[in-house]
Amino acid sequence: MNTTAIGSIFLAWLWVLLLLRPQPGSGQLLDAACGIRAPPIASEVIRGNIAGLTSSPWMVFLHSTDNMFVCGGSLITPRLVLTAAHCFLPNTQLVARLGEYQRSQDDKCHNTAAGPYCTVREEHYIDAVFKHPLYDTATQSNDIAILRMINPVVYKNNIKPICIVLNPRWRNYIDNLTSLVGTGWGGDSDYLMTRRMPRQGPEICTEYIRSRPLASNQFCAGNMKNNMCNGDGGGPLGAMVRIGNQTRFVQVGIASYTNRHCTLAAVFTDVLSHVDWILKVVRNHGDGQPAPQQA
Repeated sequence: MNTTAIGSIFLAWLWVLLLLRPQPGSGQLLDAACGIRAPPIASEVIRGNIAGLTSSPWMVFLHSTDNMFVCGGSLITPRLVLTAAHCFLPNTQLVARLGEYQRSQDDKCHNTAAGPYCTVREEHYIDAVFKHPLYDTATQSNDIAILRMINPVVYKNNIKPICIVLNPRWRNYIDNLTSLVGTGWGGDSDYLMTRRMPRQGPEICTEYIRSRPLASNQFCAGNMKNNMCNGDGGGPLGAMVRIGNQTRFVQVGIASYTNRHCTLAAVFTDVLSHVDWILKVVRNHGDGQPAPQQA
């Protein structure tokens, strides 16, 4: 066989391997409409760690029927909310508020070059809570839960799902996303807050939070300047990822716990480690239908 033929066979096999390599794609996501933000408001002034108005339409504000804030969460399908298992309170009816941004501001519409962007909130009662069966309150291992709303939502500019990657072969790619973004209403904030947190080795959380080693379904992130705090629990940690011809926000972790000073680092539940359980809940308890789209 001549050198040219060998080279051609090698290139052909290389091309096949590249095609088989796990790459971001809508077929590998829980909801094809996920992770897409509306354009930012041109006149918006971002102060400090306040999140952009259009930055996180998947955020869910979980509260009790007496309006006590409980936790954050993320919309993953028209009826399901992903959060932490520690957020579930016995004998407490939870309500999912979608489209929340600034708690003290009334609903309003903003005029933009791309059209109106309305911050109209929706309240949805939760009719079922699915905590991971292996959730350990002592170690906070498997600190993950899914809440089902009574009625499905209609996706719109300020209410959209976050991306959940389904293929475990994405492990290496996900673990190499070193700069992650977390959002929540920590510290009883009026505004939705955002923090860019570096991924840390598990020994950092072992040293600064508790001496117990992390479980394989947990990871460490944060630093002295940017970290989660009380009220951020259950909220998403993730990154923008190029998928096909669009950039989408993929959820990597769920805020679980930190130290009492909210500094140095925090522990997050690893979402990809629980994708089989997430799919099981979606198939058995979700409506399984694509979201209706707003005209």
